[in-house]
Amino acid sequence: MTAEKLPMCPRCETDKTEELTKSPDPGVWVIYRCPTCFFAWRSTEPDFITDPKKYDPNFKFKPEDMATFQVVPTVPDLIKRYPRGAHEGL
Repeated sequence: MTAEKLPMCPRCETDKTEELTKSPDPGVWVIYRCPTCFFAWRSTEPDFITDPKKYDPNFKFKPEDMATFQVVPTVPDLIKRYPRGAHEGL
C-alpha cells in the first residue's frame, strides 16, 4: 500500500501540507491545511484555488516573508450572555 502524495500549498508553495479531515461520505472531498502559512482548502475547490500556478499572485507569499508580517491581534474574551431580558435594568 502506497501513501497518497499530498498537494503543494497553493499560497506559499510548501510541500509540507497535511490532511485535516475527509468527507463523511468516502471519496467526496478532503480538507488540506498548510501548517506553514495556515491556509486550508477543500479538494473540490476550483483549480484557481488548488493549483499553485493559478493561485492569485496577490495572495501568495514565501514562507520566509512571514517574519515581516504584522502581529495578528488576539481574540478578545467571549462576552457573557444573559437570558433574554435579564440584562435590562443592570
